[in-house]
Amino acid sequence: MRTIVSNRLRTRRMWFGAALVAATAVGAVLGSSFAGGSASAAQAPTRAFSGQVGIIVNFVNSANTADYEGVMKAFSESLTSSDSAQRKQMGAGFKLYRAAEMGPNNSAIYYSIFNPAISGAEYEPITVLSDDYLSGPPENGDEVRALYADYSEALAPGGAQVNLRLVAGF
Repeated sequence: MRTIVSNRLRTRRMWFGAALVAATAVGAVLGSSFAGGSASAAQAPTRAFSGQVGIIVNFVNSANTADYEGVMKAFSESLTSSDSAQRKQMGAGFKLYRAAEMGPNNSAIYYSIFNPAISGAEYEPITVLSDDYLSGPPENGDEVRALYADYSEALAPGGAQVNLRLVAGF
């Protein structure tokens, strides 16, 4: 009887140890994939497109639509008034739409459409605004922080990013 019980305990300990080792290995792999990489990885765009047309869908809290639209207007102005030819091209192809239908939890649905999308360009509004505003006078940092607060408070959970390629032009 003792032998059967001790074998079961030994088997359970072995499985527990194997599970612990597996969990540690998975944690190490996931941790290293999210950890900071090289300098070139740090400069990689956080929101980029690979298709010909890019669409970003954002759900916005109904009470914060004016704040969101203000941030997106500043984003558009940063693109179109930029010294960078790439950013000017991004701004020229940018359109912001608001759906007539309401989204989850009575949120407003906004579609940011970039046609054409510039492959590998940075399309994250706060990153673009930071690049633009922080290169100016020191007090511009306060303005970026205010825009970030408006943007982050306006966004509701959810959303999507879509890369489109033309299949047929009818």
